[in-house]
Amino acid sequence: ADDRRTLGAAALANLRRRPRATAVTDQGGAISAWRLAGAACALPRLLALAADERAVGVLLPPGRAGAMVNLALALDGRILVNLNHTAGTAQLARMCELAGVRTIVSSRLYRRRIGEPVLPGRVLDAEDLIPALPKWRVLLGAAAVRLLPPRWLDRSRPEQVAALVFSSGSTGDPKGVQLTHRQILAQTGATFRGLNLTAGRDTVLSPLPLFHSFGLVPGMWLGLVEGVGIATHPDPTDAKAIGELSAKAGATFVITTPTFVRGWMRRIEPEQFRTLRFAVAGAERCPPELKAQFKERYGADLLEGYGCTELAPVVALNLPPLRLPGDDETEIRARDGSVGRPLPGLSVFAVDPADHRRLPPDSEGLLVVRSPSRMLGYLGREDLTAQAFIADGYATGDIGKVDADGFIHITGRLARFAKVGGEMVPLDHVESAIQGRVGSDIEVAVSAVADPSRGERLVVLHTGWQGDWSPLLDGLTDLPPLWRPRTRDVHVVEGIPRLGTGKRDLGGIKKLAAEKAG
Repeated sequence: ADDRRTLGAAALANLRRRPRATAVTDQGGAISAWRLAGAACALPRLLALAADERAVGVLLPPGRAGAMVNLALALDGRILVNLNHTAGTAQLARMCELAGVRTIVSSRLYRRRIGEPVLPGRVLDAEDLIPALPKWRVLLGAAAVRLLPPRWLDRSRPEQVAALVFSSGSTGDPKGVQLTHRQILAQTGATFRGLNLTAGRDTVLSPLPLFHSFGLVPGMWLGLVEGVGIATHPDPTDAKAIGELSAKAGATFVITTPTFVRGWMRRIEPEQFRTLRFAVAGAERCPPELKAQFKERYGADLLEGYGCTELAPVVALNLPPLRLPGDDETEIRARDGSVGRPLPGLSVFAVDPADHRRLPPDSEGLLVVRSPSRMLGYLGREDLTAQAFIADGYATGDIGKVDADGFIHITGRLARFAKVGGEMVPLDHVESAIQGRVGSDIEVAVSAVADPSRGERLVVLHTGWQGDWSPLLDGLTDLPPLWRPRTRDVHVVEGIPRLGTGKRDLGGIKKLAAEKAG
């Protein structure tokens, strides 16, 4: 049956079940469920939004203010547009233009921290809004949440767009992914069940920004809707503060990327992660040795997962082993080299990239996901939406296979191929082969540049491997000779370009490779 709830009503229903529980913890303190609910109900009056302002911009760090403002806007029937400030001034203005954003809720302190980005339109600051909330209005809002059906306090509808999540726009126009209330709720429910979480027991630690789909949905809405505690920090590289926050909030799982984990390993003490049951890492491949090091240091599993913004976003996860009740057997729910099995209610399969014919298990092709959390479409881009929706699912752009046990294996990106001497070379394959030789402490990226004699040639960027590259490249005998980069095309760099989300900046890598190749 169709879910008739909305994000705001579902959050209020959850918050009133445990009114005294801590809902959100950040570096500055904590807010209880009843206070968060009351403030979110009272806040829309102060925003004084025009009736026709459907989309409202938010430029806030994850935390108490970010959760309060997002919940308030959802209850007020507005579309949440958490803005990606790392995309630059021009892209920020373009996102607001595309979404029709006229008002942005932000914070002076946060803008100073991120370099004073130029914001278009009317700007309201949390430092002015939240202290101006009359205590009696917050108490009145909390009483209304306690006494009235949540749907009476909510102006949204399940099928309406709840959030607009923009791509970084590193190349071309930013794409606005439209996610409805029903789609995000399908995602939070599937993640809650898939991770076997318990309301009132589990707390998610998320250092990811609200403009990132993982920071927005599993990092915030999962907690507000399903009763999971939320602990957030705006800087995923600030290991000291993240360790302290984890200990303070009693975090039981964390959402992160392998790159951030590497930085944490040296600076977060095991005692600070003592309550951690597992960590979920996405956005890039997670090397087996990093998983082993994490398990040894913290006694918790580092689980590799997979997702797409267009799917709100989690698709699949490796999970800790499960001991079967009344039995000595253990169900293995993770597989090395895979990104796990799909969440409950999702199906993933491979199709032929050319004719979209469905392929049998263990066949490599374009991965397609059927999911109740599949986006409504790209804002104003019916052409791109039509290209993305095939076989009654979402075409991920990833090349991979699904094995006979349902585990998904990613082998490359459709866009991550180079044409060398007339042959299609998967850059991810080459990158993985080299990464396996230099070890996880060194970062490697492989890109392609134009070459007059071969069409394109491969360029290797690395962060300082001290060995001899010539025998290493000659030793890649599991790769065809045409796929092996030449020693002259290996370049050391200070760092591999990344987006603000921690994900690799493929456009930036390609540009850096071109510069190094001369």
